[in-house]
Formats: sequence, structure tokens, C-alpha cells
Amino acid sequence: MGKLLTIEDDVLLRETLTEILEVYGHTVIQAGDGEEGVELFTKTAPDLVLCDVNMPKMDGFAVLEKLKNLVGASKFPPFIFLSAKTEQKNVQLALDLGAVDFVSKPYSAPELLRLIELRLND
Repeated sequence: MGKLLTIEDDVLLRETLTEILEVYGHTVIQAGDGEEGVELFTKTAPDLVLCDVNMPKMDGFAVLEKLKNLVGASKFPPFIFLSAKTEQKNVQLALDLGAVDFVSKPYSAPELLRLIELRLND
């Protein structure tokens, strides 16, 4: 099980995701926007990041770029976008920036859990 950082501005989605992840044994750190996510990332060193794309203050793409600049590629954990914005240009940008996956909302809990386990065991 891993230490996961969730960056999601929708409180209900963030809390529901946290509950699911904790039931399966993960430790979850929650951030309500991109700026808070960057701050918590530097303080907690998570094993994996789950991040929304559209958020106030700093979108998910900016979060990923900032985190990669702070940490460096060799120590960077898997980064998974969760978003309803599934246009091909957004998916491609996410992958080009270094995300390992782009999951469409709404997603199924079993699918997401399987993906998290796969990425934690890479």
C-alpha cells in the first residue's frame, strides 16, 4: 500500500476518493487545489499523485510541471490525471508532461485501484 496525494478541488469527489483508497489500505493526503497540492507534495513525498486538471489557482498541468522542476525526473513518483476533460489534446499534453496515465471522470473504483496498484509496483 502506498502514500497517495490527491489534488482535487471538488470536495465530494476528493472525500469519496479518499474513503475508497483508505479502505484498500492506502494513506491519503488531500489537497483542495494545485497550490496546496504542490505544498503538500514537498512536505510529504508521496508514492503516487492523483490530480484533477481543472482547478482554481493552478491547473493540473501547471502542478505537474512545477513538481517535476522541484524534484527531478529520477525521484518523481507516478502522476495520474483524473479529469472530465478528455479531449485528445489534453491527454497528449498530460503524457508529454510526464503523467503515466489519464483517467476519465467518471471512473470506476476497481479500474482506478487496479491502475494505482500497477503504477505503485512499477
